[in-house]
Amino acid sequence: MTTVGSLSVTLAVPAGAVPRDDETSETTRTDTTTSETTATDTTTTGGKKKSKRLGKVRDVACAPHVFFKVRSLQPRNFFIPRTRFIDGPGGEMTVSVTREHEVRAFIETENEKLKSITTDDVVRQLRQMLLPHLEVRHMVFVGHDYTQKISKGMYGNMWYRVFGYRVGWSAWQRLDNCRQVRVTTGIANIPSRVEGWRYWETKHPMFKGRILSRK
Repeated sequence: MTTVGSLSVTLAVPAGAVPRDDETSETTRTDTTTSETTATDTTTTGGKKKSKRLGKVRDVACAPHVFFKVRSLQPRNFFIPRTRFIDGPGGEMTVSVTREHEVRAFIETENEKLKSITTDDVVRQLRQMLLPHLEVRHMVFVGHDYTQKISKGMYGNMWYRVFGYRVGWSAWQRLDNCRQVRVTTGIANIPSRVEGWRYWETKHPMFKGRILSRK
């Protein structure tokens, strides 16, 4: 015997179990930064917002650090000892560097007891700012022969040098409130990686503006 039938099931949900739109609860948590760089923790529940002030966020641009400013820049020659020669009158002169010599940068500060700013610091900053060929130390090696004809009746002068600069600088501290405070000022005498002979002529043999001989 075969019985054919159907079963119908209906699930009834009580009216009170269906949440109304005005009872929907949604909670969100957001970290925001105001125009005053203030962090706020905001919680929204049931259409009402609650905010909790977390404090100010430090501006990266105002993070404390030391920086430098250049107020003057002048070329300077570092003349090498025992490379000063005079020949003449007339003829030809040949010169050469006969011994090694090291030229070092050095700084003078208004506060000589200040140890936080070193020569290396100043040279590194100036190299990054505008003079990449500066050196803390420059070594002059033996060699570099040079021959020069001397004008008739004149005396030829030669002196070997390392090119460099005399720089007026100042060091500044930026505080976390973006204020700038001057730490110190000073002068830096810095060699570059460029060197060579200087040649000039005079009517008489001379040294430091004084005539050495009338003949």
